[in-house]
Formats: sequence, structure tokens, C-alpha cells
Amino acid sequence: MQSASDLISSWFKDDSYTDDEKDVQIIEQFVQNVEDFSSQYGSEISVSYTAFNLRGPPSNFPDYGDYPQAFVMRTYGTWWDEAPSVQKDYMPQNSSLIPSQDFVEVSFERAVYPLEVAIFETYNPGALVRIWALGPTSWMLLWEGEPEYAGDTTRIFSPPIRQINFPTRILRLEFNHRLLPYYTELDAVLLRGKEPPNLVKMKNNFAYTTLFYKKSQPTIEKGSLLNRVIASNLHENVLNRTVLSQNDKLIDRGPPLGDFQRLPDETILSVMKYLDMQSLCRCAQVNKHFSRLASDAILYRSIDLRPYWHCVRSQVLLTLSMRCKFLQKLDLSWCGSHCMIQPHYVVNFLRDSGAELTHLRMNCCKFVDNSVLRAIVDTSSNLQELCLRSVISCSEWSCLSSLTKLKRLDLYRTHITTSAAVAIVWSNPGLQHLNVGSCKMISAMDEVAIALGSNCPDLMSVDFWKSYSLTAVGIRALGNCRNLQELDVGWCLQAGGSGEWLASLSGGELRKLFLGALRGVCDRDLRVLLPKATKLAQLDLLGVRAVTPDICSDILAECRELKLLDVSFCDQIQEFQVHEWRRQYPQVSIKRSFQAANLNTAPNALFLVPSLE
Repeated sequence: MQSASDLISSWFKDDSYTDDEKDVQIIEQFVQNVEDFSSQYGSEISVSYTAFNLRGPPSNFPDYGDYPQAFVMRTYGTWWDEAPSVQKDYMPQNSSLIPSQDFVEVSFERAVYPLEVAIFETYNPGALVRIWALGPTSWMLLWEGEPEYAGDTTRIFSPPIRQINFPTRILRLEFNHRLLPYYTELDAVLLRGKEPPNLVKMKNNFAYTTLFYKKSQPTIEKGSLLNRVIASNLHENVLNRTVLSQNDKLIDRGPPLGDFQRLPDETILSVMKYLDMQSLCRCAQVNKHFSRLASDAILYRSIDLRPYWHCVRSQVLLTLSMRCKFLQKLDLSWCGSHCMIQPHYVVNFLRDSGAELTHLRMNCCKFVDNSVLRAIVDTSSNLQELCLRSVISCSEWSCLSSLTKLKRLDLYRTHITTSAAVAIVWSNPGLQHLNVGSCKMISAMDEVAIALGSNCPDLMSVDFWKSYSLTAVGIRALGNCRNLQELDVGWCLQAGGSGEWLASLSGGELRKLFLGALRGVCDRDLRVLLPKATKLAQLDLLGVRAVTPDICSDILAECRELKLLDVSFCDQIQEFQVHEWRRQYPQVSIKRSFQAANLNTAPNALFLVPSLE
């Protein structure tokens, strides 16, 4: 029997190179390290479904299906955007026509001039929308395309990429999941490129590429104008319509504006407030009059720089601080990779412009350290929303307990401790949304849940995803939260011995309930909750072995607002029953994961249970 590597080699080996490539060394290499990522289905203490599964050659390809050896992100479809915990953009006008929801950053052993990037997709392919390459001073967009659902098939996706004039060993992939029927899974990433002349020949040279599936058209670099304008203090003469005098004053050389110039400033500002950040930068280049208006502080009450993460540097914060005296909402998520933003610039910006902040997002920002946390507390006492997802370079989390007006706190995959989390909850009785999923340093999650139940009567959503210290004791305490609409206790294995705690939930407002991998939950537990959960719209029973078709039929019949039901890896539910439910309840999206091995044996065979971490 052929090994996996032999199979891949025989499938993709092709020694035909173009004429331009014959005289250079072509290197094909798989991922050496995973540098960063926004989310993962797996936990911090396991390898199943984690980003680190992208390292090395494929593990599952060409098999199609759901396998724990792949990289899986946390969301799919539009379900998370329809949940009570959804977070709206601060500047919707900044959003790209192809918004990104997740990313993963990978590195390779050798820097090369990229010729091809191949993504091994082994389950629900089609979420990739961008490929970036890191250069000496900036990121370069190699490819951009619309998301798609490519069907129930494995594929190697290798879109045509733009040629760049520098070697790179770091790529960032961005994803949009909105068209996917279920979680996408990635098995490997291969970078094929030309070796710089001064480098020695690479060992372990692969030859797995050149035979690929459907390819999309390349696109031009996104955000190049913004990179030139906003990162240069908005003074660069991009359109050659304004210049700087020796005294650094703008000299108007723009075209006459005619009757438009007669409009009151208030009218022009009312129009400008709908412009995205890049358009504001362009307006500042028209002439002196427009430059003054485009710099008005009233236009900078909400700032969202996440779509421009690839070109935002520390200098941008200096520029913005001069016009942000009314700033209320700031999103710097994804910004500052590879030291593009230094912590002390963020501290100074918050001190200059953060006094009126009510909403702050710094998800996946490596510049967030203890000094930034302290600056947030010292300058932004009015914060109602604070999102620090995947921030792992801090230790002084307890200082956030000085904030007392929080309504939303997102600390997914941070290193916050039990005592710090409890202190923050007790300081914020108005808390409505809390995400402490995958916080491995919280060793007693029951204490957090008890504090929520005792102190936060208006709690609407709480995410305990993969909180292995949460037990039935903590969940019962949430029964005091009568407005609870969303509860995620997926993979909270200490709570999985029994599901009797479901009876403690008030249930009247419950719209989303995720119970993934809680094997102790049974029909009786769900039946007690059912009469109270009349508004339930999303229910995840993945891996809940004890549930039977009877309770699922009752849920489908009685929960008239149900839109999503996941019965993947539920041992007692057969495929034919899922097909019948889908026919009977077409308004409900019923999910059932599978693995290729099952399809190769018997269509109605019991599906494998995912490994419990």
C-alpha cells in the first residue's frame, strides 16, 4: 500500500517548468511554523482541529471529510452573524466588498520569489479570499477573490498570484465563511517559488505541484493608495494637486470647485461622514479647502482600521491623534503584525484621544502588552465594549477590574486568570456579553459563572467554549440570568457527565444553545428545557451520543423559530433520518458531518465520534 506522501507525489509530480524557470532553482516547501491565527476549533492544550496542523505535508489529502488532523476555524455560514452576540462594524463603509472573517499566518523554511501558493482543502472548500506575502517593509497582496462553495470534494486551490520583486517566507491567508454549509478544513499549504541567487540549494525539495483545480483571476494590490497616504501623515502629493511649502503649509493647486464651494461646511461634512477612510484620504488631497474639512474631528468619532491592517504603522496613530478629540469607537484589530505598531505609540494615542472611548477592539494585536492594558484603564473609563481576542502577551489582566461600565467583554483565547476574570465580572454588573472561550489559564470557570449569575442580571450571551473547568455548578448559577439568549458550553467536558443542569436555565429568551461533545446530555434533559425554549433558533448537539431521533423530531416540531440543528456524530441518528427531517423541515439547516471512510463502507454506517480533547 502506498504511503500518503507517495500518493501525493505520484498525483502531483510534474517536472515541466517554463523557460524562465529552467535556469533557476525552484523550491517547493510546506509550512514550517504557524505564526498567528484569529480562531481555531481546537483548544490550546490539544492538536486536534488546531492551526498547527498546517505544519508539514498533508495528513488527510486526498480523503474528503471531517478529520481532527486538519485546521478548522470557529465559524461557518452566516450563523454567528445572526446570533445575539453578533458584533457590528464601527465603520461599515470601510468594509471591503469581500470582507475577511478569519486569518492564519504561516512561515516556511526558505524565502523565495513566489510562483504558486497551493492550499490543500479537504472539507467544505471555498472560504479563501486573500493571500498576502510579507516583504522587507510591508505586506503585498498576491491574490484576492470572491468566496465560493466548491462542493463536497477535496481540492488543491492554487489561484494565479501576482509576481513580486522580493523573496518572502511568510504568507497570510484570509477567509470568508459566509457561503459554507459547514466548517472548512485545511490540510496543508505549499509555497512554490524561485530561490534567490545567493541562497544554497534547499534540501528536501518537493515536486508536488502544477496539476491544480479551478483557478481565479488575479487582482491588483488592495489599499496601495491608503498605504501611501494615511501612512504619510495625509500630506503626500499623491494626486499632484497640493504641495507643501517650506513652512509645511498646504498650497492649493487643485481645480476650482465652482458652486460646490458655496455649500456650507456642515453640508459637506454630512456627506463626508459616509466616506470610508481611504476616500477621506483622497479628499484631503483635492485642495486646501477639502483638506481642512477631511481633517475635521467630527468625522473621526468612529475609526475602523482593521481592513487596512496590512499598511497601518505607528505613524498612522500620530496622524489620527491630531483629529480624534471626539473619538468614541476604535477598531485596531489585526493591526501591528511584525512590529508595524509599537506599544508606546498606542499608549500615547490612548492618552491623547481615548478619554471619550466607549468601544475598543484590539483583537489579535501583538502590540497589546501590560502598558497598553494600563493605558486603557487609565484613559478610557467610559468603555462599554472591550474586545481583546487572541491577545496573549499580557499578564496584568486584573487591572481591567477598574472598568465599571462594560457591557461587552471578549477575551477569547487570552491568558486571563480566574481571579482577574472574576474581579472584572464583579466590577461590571451591567455586563451583557462575555466571551471567555479557550481561556486556558482560568482554572476555576465555575467561579466566573457564579459571579455572572449573582451580579449580571442583564447577561444576554456567554461563551465558555472549551472551558474544561466549568461544571454543572457554574452553569446552574446562570439560571438567575433571565435575559440569557445565547449559551455556548461546547466541549466543556467537566459539565458533560449529565445534562440535568439544563433544567436550571430560564430558557424563555434562549435563542442559541451549543452543547457540542457533552456526551451526558440525553433526551430527558432536553425535554425539560423544550417547553421553555420557544425562541430557540440555533442548537448544536455535535457528539452528544445519547440523543435519539425522538427528541430531535420533537425539537423540530415544537421550536418553530429553529433555523440551525447540528447532529454530527450523534451515534443513534442515521443518515436516512436526517434526509427525512430536511425534507419535512426545509426552513431548518440540519448539519451532519462525515468522514470519507464511512462513505466508502456503507451509506448508513454509524459515523465516527470526534476525539474528546
